[in-house]
Amino acid sequence: MSLMQRSKSLGRINTANRQKILDCAEELFALSGYDGVSVRAITSRAGVDVSQVNYYFGTKDALFEEVMLRRADRMSQARMRSISSLNLTGDISGDRSKLNRKILTFFINPLFGDSPKERGELSNYRKLIALVANSKRWQDSVFKEHYDPIVESYIDALCLVNSHLSRDDVCWAFNFFLGSLTNAIAETGRIDRLSRGSVQSSDLDLMIDRLIDFAAGAFAGMSLNINQKLKNGDGRVCDG
Repeated sequence: MSLMQRSKSLGRINTANRQKILDCAEELFALSGYDGVSVRAITSRAGVDVSQVNYYFGTKDALFEEVMLRRADRMSQARMRSISSLNLTGDISGDRSKLNRKILTFFINPLFGDSPKERGELSNYRKLIALVANSKRWQDSVFKEHYDPIVESYIDALCLVNSHLSRDDVCWAFNFFLGSLTNAIAETGRIDRLSRGSVQSSDLDLMIDRLIDFAAGAFAGMSLNINQKLKNGDGRVCDG
């Protein structure tokens, strides 16, 4: 084997090791959270030396951020492509309910992929998102920079569709939607118990349908409330 062949072979091994570390870290972090997982546990699961984490990532914090961010940009791009495809000009009030559902669906879909295989591959990532979404620890380093810009784009779109609502109202509604989403993708099994077994948290298609029904219903309910306020002379409109 020539020196160049050896170099290419080593490069493939190094790339494979890095990927194994990321995959195993994602799995273990999703199961036990950041503080419940040691670097040694990750490298043991990946079958590599502890020094590999230092070599590729430097610190456990940096590894965790890389686990979170390696899918974030791709998801944000998919969400942006979808929201950019909508025509939100002119009089769209008649399509308000349909557009709300479509926007919410566009936001959810990238978390589940385009195929059963990709849906399975994203399972640990969804659970990890559910674990850290409400943690202040990762808001600046992960969510503020890599997730919030696309969320704001969706809020802007919802403001255009629901121009009779204030931006604050839309922000509250979308924030509650995000909370419901992260609760649902955690797949804790609680809905299984509360429904006495008639519903399974692993039924992702049903969960997505019910979540969109719930969130779209919230916007419809807010519209009715605003209409009543308008009758009473206390209406507000979206200020975005």
